[in-house]
Amino acid sequence: MLNRIDLADIHAPKRLAGMVLDMLGPLDGAVPVVQVAEALDISAVHIDRFDGFEGMLLTDRRRTDGVILANTRRGDRRARFTVAHELGHFLMERHVPSDEGGFRCMPSDMHEKSKAERHYRQEAEANRFAIELLAPAHLAVPLLVDPPDLRQALSMRDLLDLSLEACVRRQIELADQTLAAIWSHEGRVRHPVRSRAFPFLTCQKGHALPKETAGFRAIQKGERGITRMTETSAIAWTNNPEIEIWEQTRIGKNGHAVTLLWADMPDEGDDNGESHRELGMPTFR
Repeated sequence: MLNRIDLADIHAPKRLAGMVLDMLGPLDGAVPVVQVAEALDISAVHIDRFDGFEGMLLTDRRRTDGVILANTRRGDRRARFTVAHELGHFLMERHVPSDEGGFRCMPSDMHEKSKAERHYRQEAEANRFAIELLAPAHLAVPLLVDPPDLRQALSMRDLLDLSLEACVRRQIELADQTLAAIWSHEGRVRHPVRSRAFPFLTCQKGHALPKETAGFRAIQKGERGITRMTETSAIAWTNNPEIEIWEQTRIGKNGHAVTLLWADMPDEGDDNGESHRELGMPTFR
């Protein structure tokens, strides 16, 4: 049984999400996030098309109760994540409202940030709570078998009722392999994401996809679907020609695509003994 009193004074987002899931009991599918929010003193959840914000939590500073608004402009699955994000703000009582009416979250706030400012820290914590609640490791990891494949993220999407982008990011974070992903539109990078161990990606936002890659050729053909995982040029994606990289691309509609990269990283002590510095943090949407 969900009881907000038992969640008081828990400030770590992952632990807080775990406690909510423990109260909820065994699940074999999508978390009923609206019902969870309503059981934890959210008096109403409005999921609709709105202008000017991604999500909003209307509450007072004492968190007596709250109302959540979630925008469906980016899809119903994205709106589920937004509901969980706003619930995170509500439950983490150290979070300070952005104005007198509560929390107003813009699309740019739905990314984890590395900045130390309170606003970005709060947004990152709300995102962490949301993904740990909606895609807990015990449900996501069993889908991530070897070798990696974008179809695993699609299975996670369908099982957990999340956006494909959130599931690819969760795949990168939880998989045993060293992964990265490049989201693109009409052959240009929208944003790259990589695991901590993946080497620096030379292909950054606004860049054209490397022409020597299988992803570029598949996108040029314009046929929707998922390519097979094939070995690719490491130097096309990174500044390290010594590693082996495989790639796979899913071509969606209206010129949108995502390319999954899998790096075979040398064990520490291999070759000249150098190891790759851990960089980057996956974010969620």
